[in-house]
Amino acid sequence: MSGRFASWYSRWNEKLIRVAGPAQLGAGHPEGPDVRSTASPCPMCGRPMTEHTVLRPGGQRDATRLVCPEAAQIA
Repeated sequence: MSGRFASWYSRWNEKLIRVAGPAQLGAGHPEGPDVRSTASPCPMCGRPMTEHTVLRPGGQRDATRLVCPEAAQIA
């Protein structure tokens, strides 16, 4: 039963996306520039944000990624 539902839902979702388009991302209102200091600490590792790499892929399909310097040393 669940396999049939999953198949039906997948087909329905594909048709709906063709008509309505993908989900709209964002806050729903114009956003101002980010005014935080670049010397502010990272919420994950605590090191300054100037030591981090921010990966911003083009388009709206891929999320922006923050690469911590500690994670880069481990990899």
